[in-house]
Amino acid sequence: MEKESIDYSAQARTNPVFMTAKTAVCLMAQAGILDAAEIVHRLGLGSAEEVSGMKDSGTILGNELVVESKYRTMCRLIEESGYKINVDLPCGYTPKALHLTAKGLKFIGLDLPIVADEVDPILSDLTDHPERMLFEGVDATNPDSLIAALKDVHEPICLTTEGMMMYFTDSEVNAVITNVRSLLEAHGGCWITPDPDYILQFMLTFKSVLGEDALQKLMASRDAASGQSDAGSLTNAFIINPMDVPASLDRVTALLAEHGLKARRVNLAEHMPELTVYQKLTGKQTDAFKEAMRSCHYWVITPEEHWKASDVRQTDSTFSMDHLVSDGVFRVNLRGRMDTITAPELLKVWETEKSKNTVTKAEINCARLQYISSAGLRVLMILQKGGAKVRLTGVNDTVWEILETTGFINIFEVAR
Repeated sequence: MEKESIDYSAQARTNPVFMTAKTAVCLMAQAGILDAAEIVHRLGLGSAEEVSGMKDSGTILGNELVVESKYRTMCRLIEESGYKINVDLPCGYTPKALHLTAKGLKFIGLDLPIVADEVDPILSDLTDHPERMLFEGVDATNPDSLIAALKDVHEPICLTTEGMMMYFTDSEVNAVITNVRSLLEAHGGCWITPDPDYILQFMLTFKSVLGEDALQKLMASRDAASGQSDAGSLTNAFIINPMDVPASLDRVTALLAEHGLKARRVNLAEHMPELTVYQKLTGKQTDAFKEAMRSCHYWVITPEEHWKASDVRQTDSTFSMDHLVSDGVFRVNLRGRMDTITAPELLKVWETEKSKNTVTKAEINCARLQYISSAGLRVLMILQKGGAKVRLTGVNDTVWEILETTGFINIFEVAR
């Protein structure tokens, strides 16, 4: 039991973004979505204000509108897709699994291991159809973890991502899209996501119901999300810039095309059911909100026919490491991929060694490191903040580009 608690602690500090999923289910409970309040109770959570740090009713109301509209619209689009398996990445703590399994669909919830392990027993206990429900811990950038999670799936899937893509760097976005393309190629089906329009939906939602206070409340929402996730700008090449929608649309479409994918944009207002949170609005606010959602879309993404990926030599991406401490230097050799699943291993080793030794420097050999995600970079920052000046050596072109685009090349001492 002690080892398990240490593992969860390392996972939480490696990738704190899972806290935003707890805020989302609290907002669903306040919006009156069926079963959300019971999930909040079983998680031992308080209100959305307590969990997220959002301090005023206007900010919370705007977020309730966004969360409920996305939840109900996504459920409707999944049902309308015609596919009988929903692969939800990330699944979070929402009651979507209960809703869809009651409709006869199979639900496969994929999320960070800490989330999957926590939500599985709660929803498995609440459902009348546990045989239609499965939860697996994955890293969305790690293809092996996704393939393993779907190893027993032998029919087309409706893959959904909601509230995830904005937390990634551009390199992570490319990794995720590559993985989605591979899953659709292997299983068939489609990918549904509202994420490219997320900034636009937030802006138009807040403006429609909060008027001149909208900008202030939006900033409060952004700060709460950034604080919970330890993420920076909450935007990347996959996210539409509301200040230049046409160019953004072209960019996202081109990005998908580079990965052999095409998109059909589905109007949100035309597929959005009635919301329970309308009870908290005036008739004028409700009408303004419905009209504003005509400018927002879900993206239904499918593979291009006759597209072929460029040949890439496959290498073993299994993570491994060895280390030693001598003369105050923590020396580590990394191999494979360091991401959400594997980065906690380095964190736990570091904390064990630091508790026994005086460490002033960390020498990280990256010669055989194939990929590092934001979770891996976060662990390196923990080392540096913990008193060990971090030096990365043997950095290859792939890792160098990640460090450069994220700005970490200016934080650590880096050598090829």
